[in-house]
Amino acid sequence: MILNNRVKLAKNSKIMQNIHNWKHVHLIGIGGINMSAVAKILLKSGITVTGSDVHESEITREMQNLGIKVTIGPHDERNVPVKCDGVIHTSAAPETNPERIAAKNRNIIDINNFEWMGAWFKKSRTVVVAGTHGKSTVTALLGMMCIEGGLDPTVIVGSKVPGWVNHNLHLGNSDLVIIEGDEYAKHFLEFHPEALIINNMELDHTDVYANIDELRKTFERLIRQTKIGATIVANAEFEQTVEAIKPLLVTQKLNVNYFSRPNRSKIELRTKNKEQHLSDVTIKWKYEKLQVAIKTGNDELNLTSDLIGEYNGLNLTSAALMAQHLGASNEAIQKVAQTFPGIWRRMELIGEYKGVNIYSDYGHHPSAVSAVVTAVREAYPEKRLVLCFQPHHKNRTKNLWLDFISCFDRADVLVLCEIYDVAGRASSEDAGVTSAKLLEEIKARDIARPLDRMEFAPNPESAVNQTLKLLKDGDICIFMGAGDIDSVLRVYLHKHSEELPEPVKVPQI
Repeated sequence: MILNNRVKLAKNSKIMQNIHNWKHVHLIGIGGINMSAVAKILLKSGITVTGSDVHESEITREMQNLGIKVTIGPHDERNVPVKCDGVIHTSAAPETNPERIAAKNRNIIDINNFEWMGAWFKKSRTVVVAGTHGKSTVTALLGMMCIEGGLDPTVIVGSKVPGWVNHNLHLGNSDLVIIEGDEYAKHFLEFHPEALIINNMELDHTDVYANIDELRKTFERLIRQTKIGATIVANAEFEQTVEAIKPLLVTQKLNVNYFSRPNRSKIELRTKNKEQHLSDVTIKWKYEKLQVAIKTGNDELNLTSDLIGEYNGLNLTSAALMAQHLGASNEAIQKVAQTFPGIWRRMELIGEYKGVNIYSDYGHHPSAVSAVVTAVREAYPEKRLVLCFQPHHKNRTKNLWLDFISCFDRADVLVLCEIYDVAGRASSEDAGVTSAKLLEEIKARDIARPLDRMEFAPNPESAVNQTLKLLKDGDICIFMGAGDIDSVLRVYLHKHSEELPEPVKVPQI
């Protein structure tokens, strides 16, 4: 372990010596949402970029439109240019990837996208947004609040933000950088932030974390890496979040602003402790508006939003509290909350089919599924909710099996697509995990409130067809999952709908 750490430190030192002097960089998996942001930053800095990806997509086409040479198809060592200073790879590209092997054989530095960001922004004032759920929404909200507040940050989001020229990236001119931190493969440990948001903490990425304790300890390590005196905004409703912060409060001289809905906090604050505060959050749904009141001491901040669900009220809260700390005015924060349209694949209205609005959502964890379904059910109790869900990764599905069985309870119709297993992360031990088996157990349990209909779909194309055939007037239809169900759905709607919103608008429901 000590030897590995020394090797990594030496590697990072070498990166820091050369990274800003690179002239040509090759990106493996350039079609990834974060990888594409890296490509845009490199281009803006005058660096030549090439890339490769197994599949063509909207993002790879965007890269090509920016003038980047992108090779589509199986990865091949010949894709790595002769004159290449560095290779940046997506986490989905294993060490056996031919292009990574080519880099190794030619002594070209080969790092992943988060290692690159950690090195590139090392001298910046970095704010990391972390947590199991809501990272993209919070990062976008915080970024927009800081932009509106005149702070001119650079913001990197794991989604697309309406109105941004670079979609998933806003390039600012100040030294403030706001980054969506990914806990998968412990990527967020590449950063040493001076401010940190921990939105929540639940077990996910079960191929990386054996249990919740291991996840919490990784968050503890991230907190230990924050700058001395760092500010943390944290959701106190999650016990693991509180436990991760507690042992480091004094040694790191942390300033912690916890927030919680009334009577849901998992912490007990000593009144004399000036380093910790608890903001009480009241969330209401009234007149088709989400209303959030955040009370910190004698101060109260009131926000109104077109977003739905208590989970979005909490997202607004964490972004607002951090924006206040960074120096954005309450007026700027309130304006963004009121006008924020949502982001790509987060309850995004992508079209209409036979008079029914079709939404796409990225939710793939049982808690996220339940939160979205509950929010729509409470907002529109009179409507029939038709849900098509594509589980993401067999290992996650297996380890969160019991939670998946119950998370669809408040839907009326469920079409369960076969599991999307992630390239490079599949395991033979999980081969027997299927959506068909999951649906059998959902049906066996579904006694108290039987769904109107439940169907299994063997692939995304079948799932789209089956779901759309089940629609009736007045329904709300959601396609959900982090796999390829979204891209298949969009292609289908373009072929069968006379008119699709352009640019695609996010729902105001």
